[in-house]
Amino acid sequence: MEFRDRVVLVTGASSGIGRALALALGKAGAQVGLVARRRERLEEVAATIGPAALVLPGDVTDDDFCAWAVEELVRRHGRVDVAIANAGLSMNAPFEKTDPEVFRRLLDVNYFGALHVARHALRYLEQSRGSLVFISSVVGKRGFPTRSGYAAAKFAVHGLFESLRAELAGRDVHIGIVCPGFTETEIRETAHDASGQQRSEAGPTTGRVMSPAQAADGILQAITRRKREVILTPEGKLMVLLNRLMPGLADRVAARAVA
Repeated sequence: MEFRDRVVLVTGASSGIGRALALALGKAGAQVGLVARRRERLEEVAATIGPAALVLPGDVTDDDFCAWAVEELVRRHGRVDVAIANAGLSMNAPFEKTDPEVFRRLLDVNYFGALHVARHALRYLEQSRGSLVFISSVVGKRGFPTRSGYAAAKFAVHGLFESLRAELAGRDVHIGIVCPGFTETEIRETAHDASGQQRSEAGPTTGRVMSPAQAADGILQAITRRKREVILTPEGKLMVLLNRLMPGLADRVAARAVA
């Protein structure tokens, strides 16, 4: 896909991968709708992009807000060509010590936030023969210790993606999902601890840590090629394969990765 003059909605656009996506799209000449809670951060991104950016501040867990954001973008440009459901929240805490409200919050942001965007953007994407793309994680393909709530929410996103892909087959709308590896973003620091507080420090990782720009480049390539499912790192691909062929060994690798 050539992104010049394409109308693209990006959630979680105030930082990390979402910000990198927005900047890359703006540089490519797209008209970008920027969605996130922090207005001042969005305005900073919009100032870098220029008049092609539309600031849409709000919370993706609010279905009414998501409906408004999509309609505002359509009012400005008359259509939506791409919707990227990127907004995310993680955790880093043992399952048995974690407050149940943490799991609910992770589902609200990661799953329902993606679902709301998909629900309201889809009819416009069908009209434009565009792309609906979910940003997931390798943890959405293979659970990791201390990430149980995040993994469960991302598994739910994968279930939604696969269902929509089958349900909308033949309608000429692209449904895709992209799984970055560990990425150097705020999500590693804003991850909830067992009580629901932000950790304020990055948790442990394994393998290569991607930059937001590298992740954004892989995502935009997946959209351009209308790929169904893309895992961006060799380590992620290996982990998914290992989990399928030797799940016991995958368990041990996952445990060591966050030890």
